[in-house]
Amino acid sequence: MPVPGHVGSDYERLRPEFKVITDPYSGKAVFLVPPIIPDVALLHALAADASGNLLLEEKEDDFLLAQASRVVIASAERIVEPAEIRRADYGVFLPEIYVTAVVPLPGGAHPTPLRGAHSLDEGHLREYLASAASDESFRTYLDRYVFEPKEHREYLERVGLSLPAS
Repeated sequence: MPVPGHVGSDYERLRPEFKVITDPYSGKAVFLVPPIIPDVALLHALAADASGNLLLEEKEDDFLLAQASRVVIASAERIVEPAEIRRADYGVFLPEIYVTAVVPLPGGAHPTPLRGAHSLDEGHLREYLASAASDESFRTYLDRYVFEPKEHREYLERVGLSLPAS
């Protein structure tokens, strides 16, 4: 991908895989940057069907990330029938060919918002950022929200996100 700017910066020294070329249209020097190919992409979908077709948030780049990645593991707010995904009036459809595995995980996008499911949890994000001030406070955060909950529902209870019973 051609990237304007940064020519003459430390990128030339630090990223030898970036090549400087002349843009044939403007005549200006641009970087030519190779594609990023992630080994694994973790996505959270608005909905998925059992085959792995996903309905993704339109405002994210998850579709592009999935296409670029070798393996895609998706969690989904709901597992639905394929027709429900096809009829959706909102979202980006990602076909199952790009998806390696899908698991149901209501509330899996927390603390970030998910359209139609839950809003941004600003308080929790503030707690997370404050905990990152030191190794000790971050370890306390990880213990409380990552290591101690035995299942996802317990995590959601800790953060005060209630979901319909399954």
